[in-house]
Amino acid sequence: MTITKTNSDELNNGDLGAAFAELRHSLRGYLARRVNDPAQVDDLLQDVFLKAQKTIGHGRPPKNLPAWLFTVAKTTVIDHYRARRPPAEPLDDNTPDDQDDDEDRMYQELATCLRPLAQTLPRIYRETLLATDLGGQSMQAVADANGLSLSAVKSRASRGRAMLKGIVLNCCAVETTGGLVTDYQRRTGKACDCG
Repeated sequence: MTITKTNSDELNNGDLGAAFAELRHSLRGYLARRVNDPAQVDDLLQDVFLKAQKTIGHGRPPKNLPAWLFTVAKTTVIDHYRARRPPAEPLDDNTPDDQDDDEDRMYQELATCLRPLAQTLPRIYRETLLATDLGGQSMQAVADANGLSLSAVKSRASRGRAMLKGIVLNCCAVETTGGLVTDYQRRTGKACDCG
């Protein structure tokens, strides 16, 4: 028997049984590529058949039975992994998060140093950084206002950031994780004017 598209009005549990028998090996292979435990694969294969039987029994037969059985297999695998996921623990809204407060304070302190340190940069880099990174203007707006190309403003901003980074690292020991500042300490004996 070769399974092809079926007339959904004619489909019954006997047709499902025949189709399932013909596709059993292919469906099992599909499941085995996604689940490592052979016993679990057999259980999931049985779940696919039961879901299909229930759907057809409720008068909702598919138009393309083979394709539909593989769709049922796919959702069965998804359900399997969702059921195995550990439940999320609810957060206690009453627990204060001191770490967030400490991080906010650290970012505030470091941010207050950036503007005065940026003032020490050469004029073309200082004006670009103050306007874009610290002033919120778009690079295109700065380019238009100064009669420059966008690439010139981008280049100045990039060089200005590199210079500012060098100044900050000269004044402070900065720790980063994933590109974010996680801690910093001012170096002793360094003259850093943070205003």
